[in-house]
Amino acid sequence: MTIPDDAAVYDPTTPGGDVAGSEDAASLPTTVSPPGDLTGSASAEAGDDGDDGTTADDCRPASDAGPEGSCTAPLAPGDLIIDELMIESVAGAGDYGEWLEVASTLPCAVDLRGLHGECANGAKVRTVDVTSDIWIPPQGTFLIADSINRALNHDLPGTLLAWEGQPGDALRNKGATVSLRMQDTLVDSVTYPALKLSVGAAVAFPSDCPAARRSDWSAWQTSNESWFPGFFGTPNAPNLDVACP
Repeated sequence: MTIPDDAAVYDPTTPGGDVAGSEDAASLPTTVSPPGDLTGSASAEAGDDGDDGTTADDCRPASDAGPEGSCTAPLAPGDLIIDELMIESVAGAGDYGEWLEVASTLPCAVDLRGLHGECANGAKVRTVDVTSDIWIPPQGTFLIADSINRALNHDLPGTLLAWEGQPGDALRNKGATVSLRMQDTLVDSVTYPALKLSVGAAVAFPSDCPAARRSDWSAWQTSNESWFPGFFGTPNAPNLDVACP
């Protein structure tokens, strides 16, 4: 999905949360991200007093073109990581409630403009492209979902992108590879196997697990916190409901 410069946006905290206009998925805006909002959820553990252990030398300098404290260097491998997957929100075909969470590991705000995502599903390849400014706060998160229609995606909160055409069933149950690129740089790639899934529950990489274990699928755990009745996961929130085994 290509996100045009004039893509419609709305505040996901608005009561009712519906996008004005047609309910037809094809006519829905492609991003749910309040412009300039850098107050989204962070991936740091709850209760952090703001000292994340970084020093001035660790932080990238602020950019004159972006918000205060924004990154100036291009995205590099590991700057964004996929850390949660809702592979099967409902049983059977016609699943429009699948999503994945992407977390920033950076201590500065990052602009997603230029980000390209891919997910192979059989002979098809689902894509998403960001062509407008979408700022993610330091250690913030965003979602890539099948649909931005809140009636279909089970009221997903926070910054939300959708696959091209909002086709549904983007994440293959039997395993797939999801990749994120910024121009020619592979920022992150996750290949998940055929996992034992609980319908309506995401699988999450625990916040207390070392990053080196992210390719170890025994470390990923089934979410047990509910963000919407009957659905379990922590979309756009730290994965604190699961523990590193």
